[in-house]
Amino acid sequence: MRRKSCYVLAVMLAALGLTACKHDPGIIKYPSPMSNLKQAPHDTTQEDQKSAAQTHTQLAAVYMGQGHLKEAETALNKAVGFDGKYVPAHTLLAILYWRIDRMQDADREFRKAIALDPSNGDTNNNYGRFLCERGNRQDAMKYFQRALADPFYKTPEVANTNAGSCLLKAKDYAAAAPYLHKALEGQPGYGPALLDMAQLELDRNKAFEARGYMQRFESAGQATPQSLLLGYQIATRMGDASTATNYSNRLQDQFPNSPQAQSLNGPNHD
Repeated sequence: MRRKSCYVLAVMLAALGLTACKHDPGIIKYPSPMSNLKQAPHDTTQEDQKSAAQTHTQLAAVYMGQGHLKEAETALNKAVGFDGKYVPAHTLLAILYWRIDRMQDADREFRKAIALDPSNGDTNNNYGRFLCERGNRQDAMKYFQRALADPFYKTPEVANTNAGSCLLKAKDYAAAAPYLHKALEGQPGYGPALLDMAQLELDRNKAFEARGYMQRFESAGQATPQSLLLGYQIATRMGDASTATNYSNRLQDQFPNSPQAQSLNGPNHD
C-alpha cells in the first residue's frame, strides 16, 4: 500500500510544484517554509476561488507526505468547496482515498477528475494504475493510452512504465516489453522501468540480460528493498553465490523491517 500511494503521490506533487525523490517513493522532500499555505484567500471572485483551491490542494499534498491524512482530507474538501472544477484536488482526493482503502470513493473522485479534463495525462495515468492494481487491467490499459495520447503530458515514461508493469503482472511479457523500452528511450535512467525490465528478463529466464538492467539501475539510482531483492534473485539464478550474499546482507542491513527482507527468512529465497 505504501509503495503504490507514494508513487502516485509523487506524480501529483510534481504537478503541484512540490518535489519527490526519483527512486525511493517512501522519501518525500518539501520546500520550506510551508506556513504560507495555511492562509487561503477569502475573496469570492472566480480567480480567488481557484487560487484558494490550489492553495488547499498544495497543503493537502504536504499533509499526505507527512502522514496527516485526516488533515489532508479536510484541506481537499475545502479545495473542492472553493472550486469544484479544480482537477488536481479531485485527483489528489482520489489518491488519498486509495491510500486509506476507500476504493469506491477513490474511483468516484478519479472519474470526476477525468470528466472535468478527459485528456489530462497525469489523471489518466493515475487512474490506469489504480485500475490495474485492482485487477482491471483491460480498462487500465485504455487510460494509460489516453495519458500517452496527451501531447502536453510531461512524463510519458511514467505511463509507459505503468502500462508495462501492468502487463508484466499478467505475465504478458511480449506486450509489456515495448512499453518499457519506450519509457527507457525517453529516459534511459528511469529506475522503475529498469527494474521492471530486469524482472521481465528474469521471468523469461534471461538472467544475464536481467543483470544488465540491474546494473543500469544501480548506476543511475539509489537501492530500494525491491531492487536489492531482485538483485539477489538474479545473482542466485546465475549461480553467483557471493553476489547473492552481498545483496542479501545489504537488504537485511539497510531495510531490516521491509517485506523483502522478511521474505529472505522464509524457506524459499528465490
